[in-house]
Amino acid sequence: MKNVFLKFKPHRLAVVAFLIVACPALGQPVKPESKIPGKTFIFHNAIRDLKEFRAYADIAARLKPYGKVEIDIGVLAEKSPMHKLNFRSGWHEYGAYMATMWAFFPHPKLVPHLPADWVIANRKLLLGKVAILKELELGAVFSGNETQFLPESFFRQYPTLRGPRVDSPSRSTRAEFAWCVDQPETLEMIEWMMTELKRNAPQIKEIDSWYNDSGSGVCWSSLYVGRNGPDNCRNVDAGVRIRKLYEAMDRGARKGGGSVQIRMAGNIAPKDRTTIEPLLPPFAKFGETFDRSMVNKSVVVLSTRLTDAYPIKGIIDVQTVLSRVSQLADPEVQVVEINTCQTWYQRTDEPIPTVRRLVDLMEDALRQPAGVQSDTTAKLRELALRWSGEKNADRVVAAFSLIKQQCFAPFDERYWFMDDVVVPGMEVYTAGSRIVTRPLLIKPELLTPAEEAYFLPYVYTVLEDVARLDYNRMNQRRRDRKTGITEYRSPGYRNVHDSALEAANLFEQSADAPEGEWFCQLALSLRLWASTVRSLENFYFGQEIRDRNPQLTAPPRWYQSARTHAMILWNEIQRNEMDNANELRAMLEKGGLDLFAHAADPQHEDYFLYGPDIIGELQKKADLMRTHWLDAQWYLPTEETIGK
Repeated sequence: MKNVFLKFKPHRLAVVAFLIVACPALGQPVKPESKIPGKTFIFHNAIRDLKEFRAYADIAARLKPYGKVEIDIGVLAEKSPMHKLNFRSGWHEYGAYMATMWAFFPHPKLVPHLPADWVIANRKLLLGKVAILKELELGAVFSGNETQFLPESFFRQYPTLRGPRVDSPSRSTRAEFAWCVDQPETLEMIEWMMTELKRNAPQIKEIDSWYNDSGSGVCWSSLYVGRNGPDNCRNVDAGVRIRKLYEAMDRGARKGGGSVQIRMAGNIAPKDRTTIEPLLPPFAKFGETFDRSMVNKSVVVLSTRLTDAYPIKGIIDVQTVLSRVSQLADPEVQVVEINTCQTWYQRTDEPIPTVRRLVDLMEDALRQPAGVQSDTTAKLRELALRWSGEKNADRVVAAFSLIKQQCFAPFDERYWFMDDVVVPGMEVYTAGSRIVTRPLLIKPELLTPAEEAYFLPYVYTVLEDVARLDYNRMNQRRRDRKTGITEYRSPGYRNVHDSALEAANLFEQSADAPEGEWFCQLALSLRLWASTVRSLENFYFGQEIRDRNPQLTAPPRWYQSARTHAMILWNEIQRNEMDNANELRAMLEKGGLDLFAHAADPQHEDYFLYGPDIIGELQKKADLMRTHWLDAQWYLPTEETIGK
């Protein structure tokens, strides 16, 4: 190609040169002006597809002008084979996707005890992500732990390395053990694996380690089964134990190419923390623990409502995000964690467009003057005008206000409220109970083994009969009325469910706005979530009717009266749930399936993740309910017949 500049006269070349110098946009990308001191942005995800990860990393890279950007690469390609069982033990699913160093670079002593194809797949995924991060000049975080339980075959070969029992006895039907980190041989293996991890992924700047939960734990600490371990390390100080572990990791990282920061998190009892924290080396610190009294003001966490609305994706609570991002102006805030996945169990991620929206809000905040926190209400109005124009702005503001102040208010008011009637606080409840796809019957035991096979193996309880007969039990806990809910379709239920539908209506009425496509997606996500809340309500009160009528176990007889209180309420609940199933199926068929977390194939369905054929299962649910429509008139006694 000929040089086009040869056609310019000398004075024109001078003009071009001036323009390139005076207008950087013509010569190079304009670096956004950051008015807030540099932060470290950490993106947590559970992405297992490199194409999707590339798109995700491109979005994260937009924050490079405002500080350091690091992406979590502690993600397994496949579920841990140690967690795959052929019998009922829901506890094993918790840490099934939790990364460990040996999942990628196992020490030679561990290699014979791990499936080679699993390790190869994990390593391939990690190295693919490393190449992308290198190209985009981004850092990395590795989330996982060093004390996940190990195969029993390993401990048969190395019995002196057996450490504490780490499973939860009320939820597990097989005992599992981690190794003892007080043993020099264990520390040597951890150091070796840390070297290999850092050598192969030099971008790793931080290790986020999770302890005493989801299959991990250290000796003589506060574990679900109680403090336990080998007697030879009973008297080792907890602070000394953790310091030696982290020093071994630090030696390994330095051998591999450079030091890393280590952040300790998990189920750390306050007593243990007071012993451990003073002895932590300079490169280690505490992160998130179950002790909510310990608040780290240097960290701001941004996320969507995925954890609360699971399995529904795509809901951004803009008011909450704006409140959080306004804190970025505070110089005390050093780290911003962006959670775009189901952070506890790594079963799903937010869609890329939702991640992009979240980063849009962050960028907008980072352009604010340093030290000045913006007014959330005024900012929401400003954004609504930008997104929807004057015509729709009031509706959009009202919709986002409903999301914050009504729909998800219970999640913000309480941390642990899994027993709640309206919205159980455990993020996997809706999946672990299978209420979305299982039929609601007055006598569930009437189903044949073939009829219940599509849902019963995935209901999270230890006992199969409890899974079959108790709609309100999951994770060995039972929903009850501790929060004061005393009636079907209570005000508390309507505040959540009806507000979600009202917000959806407002978004749909704004479909002609510049961001109308996004508003329609938000509306669909809210309707899907409202459907799950509706099922939670129906199954709870349906089970209450069952609980109040132990005579349901008696032989059938025909109760002609359908006008008793129990019968009328059951008929209302039964009809509501079947209609709900059919309406949900219609939404999924019209694009909602992309917003409902589910497995890509039957092999990946588990207690915490619905299977690939949700639509088909909803049809089965409706058909089974219709088949058993009159069961209540055969088995639910009327008030007049009780005791006769």
